[in-house]
Amino acid sequence: MSAKKKKILLVEDEPLIQDIYLKKLKEAGFDVTCVFDAEEAKKILRKRSFHLIILDIILPKEDGLSFLKKLRKEKNNIPVIIFSNLEGENYFDEAKKYKVKDYIIKANYTPSEIVQKIQQII
Repeated sequence: MSAKKKKILLVEDEPLIQDIYLKKLKEAGFDVTCVFDAEEAKKILRKRSFHLIILDIILPKEDGLSFLKKLRKEKNNIPVIIFSNLEGENYFDEAKKYKVKDYIIKANYTPSEIVQKIQQII
């Protein structure tokens, strides 16, 4: 399946970061839908399917790890990449419990490098 057919849900509450990655991922040929919080993500997941979720941890209302935990309880096995600036063993360990594909620290990579990582995963 080509990248153009791969649908990605980006859950990111920072508009500037969302805009950068929306542009980069679309340039790479992905079909990208962006939402600002877990509540919006839940609504869209009821209506559409995705090949990958890129999930920030710090979100308004409900944090990304809590959202991920609920997603997995619903037996939803969509691949998830954690996309955050939060570092620390407890975040990594918690994310691993819910079978994330990767845990990307935004500040450690350029947007182009992150898109390459996503291409390898998807």
